[in-house]
Amino acid sequence: HRAGVRRLLALAFRERLRDIERAVAKEHAAKMLFAAIGSKATLEKEIVAAALERSFLGASLPMTRREFAACCEEGRNRLTLIAQEIQRLAGSILAEHGGVQKKLAALAKGFPDAAADVKQQCARLLHPHFVSQTPWQRLQHFPRYLKAVSLRLDKLRADPARDARLAAELAPLHSAWQREVAARQRSGCATPEIEQFGWLLEELRVALFAQELRTPVPVSAKRLAKLWQSIRSA
Repeated sequence: HRAGVRRLLALAFRERLRDIERAVAKEHAAKMLFAAIGSKATLEKEIVAAALERSFLGASLPMTRREFAACCEEGRNRLTLIAQEIQRLAGSILAEHGGVQKKLAALAKGFPDAAADVKQQCARLLHPHFVSQTPWQRLQHFPRYLKAVSLRLDKLRADPARDARLAAELAPLHSAWQREVAARQRSGCATPEIEQFGWLLEELRVALFAQELRTPVPVSAKRLAKLWQSIRSA
């Protein structure tokens, strides 16, 4: 299975992975910010796992000795570069998250509803294994998502009524999606469409609270409501 193949790769490239872990260990600020997420995992292990995934396991799992050897040969030259790229992105994400947490600490008492919403959003995005378990194409958007959160908090003090109005547009869609995710997790039948809708909700947050950052696709509460109905009726 996937974890087993990743373990074989870790054994095959153990010297290279030690070098990667040493490089990450020197990033003391990023490690401290990562530890604040409340994880027993380490940033080093997360970056190694993500680098192995991207370097070797993008298409399909090797199922034979020959396929495994070919997989190792194909990915060996890009492993270190990919690990460095992931390390830079993780550092950027953690720095943005650290800034958001400072702003939250200053605003939480005065604006409890908005603060609770932001805390839940950050917890969804930056769970203990977000580096290794978030698809790379989505992880690259995390700095923008967190910048949008920071901008939302900047605007909150000046116009809390606006924030409440925009949050009310988002809330029904987000609640419906959360209920569906929970139901599908219990039944074990999660679908790519439901997962993709969750990322579109993150884009909607950007569009609502930080329009200046823009989104890669057009999103609005009305568009997503229509899409949600089509997903539910499929």
